[in-house]
Amino acid sequence: MASSLSKEQQAYMLAHEDDSLVINIIVCCSVCGFASIIILLLRLYSQRLVSGKLHLTQSDILLIIAWVPYVAFISCFASSTRYGGGRHILFVSDLRMVQILNIADEHTYAYAMAFVKLSILRLYGGIFASRQFNYCLWVVAAIMIAWAISCGFTAVFQCRPISHTWDPRVEEDFCINYGISLLVSGVINIATDFTILAIPIPMILGLQISRQKKWLLIFTFAMGGSACIISIIRLAFTIKVGSTTDESWDDIPAGLLSIVELMFGFLAASIPTYRPLYRRIVHGSVTPSPIPNTPPHRLDNGLGKEAINKASRSCESDPELIGDLSTEHLSEDNFLGTRMTDQIELV
Repeated sequence: MASSLSKEQQAYMLAHEDDSLVINIIVCCSVCGFASIIILLLRLYSQRLVSGKLHLTQSDILLIIAWVPYVAFISCFASSTRYGGGRHILFVSDLRMVQILNIADEHTYAYAMAFVKLSILRLYGGIFASRQFNYCLWVVAAIMIAWAISCGFTAVFQCRPISHTWDPRVEEDFCINYGISLLVSGVINIATDFTILAIPIPMILGLQISRQKKWLLIFTFAMGGSACIISIIRLAFTIKVGSTTDESWDDIPAGLLSIVELMFGFLAASIPTYRPLYRRIVHGSVTPSPIPNTPPHRLDNGLGKEAINKASRSCESDPELIGDLSTEHLSEDNFLGTRMTDQIELV
């Protein structure tokens, strides 16, 4: 790779021999890795506050699965510093290992991102019982699965012969424009970010609750917008990936943003489940306090009782999805099409 550098590039790197992003990589991997553990533990603790014991929901399991490739991602990214990652390519000690770890990064990032979004979609599916809404969730889930597989496939088969991808000593016959491929996958990633962010809003606006509660609930789900912003910033840096001769240096900002993006993805997937924890900290009790001078709810007769029974049966496999009906007067129609959770106070 050094042989492909111009004399000007080599002179620049020699003049900046002390340039290093190694500390940035280690700090980012350590902080975000630790933060992801705290986010997951708080989610599980909040779950335990509800039932008195730890019972994992499908959304929890998907997020835990996402955490496994995330840890692999930050481990590979941090390990690349041992071989010269975070320094100019002229000072890389083992370019083959850096390339192999880069390919592993692409795989693990894609799988972690896909499972984070699948966890969010499953959380939505556990709240809103509309058949049409759940069809939309399945479509987005299928797109994310296909996206993750295609990202991994492209990372491995970007060159012919394939071995050139991880061993620059092998002479290439043909390579795709990997930077364009990453740009396209980044755009799809951002599109699904905004889709997942917007998809529950019509369902929330259709609930028969106060406007203030609607906006609070929308704000809770919209916390995932922070990950969308990072995805957009990351896309700008991704353009350099695959089209630079100094990849051990130029690829680092996109990698760091990928780590932060996933960490915020874990947070976005978990914030809606922190309601019991919030009550314990603020009110000293997991049970919501009844609002004074509020008429009793009317879900004990007619369609209301039937809706509760139907929702209860549908949630037998997911104890998280139970009624939290003591905070506001409801009509029978409020409950229809919505599975109430004690993590997310919809009413």
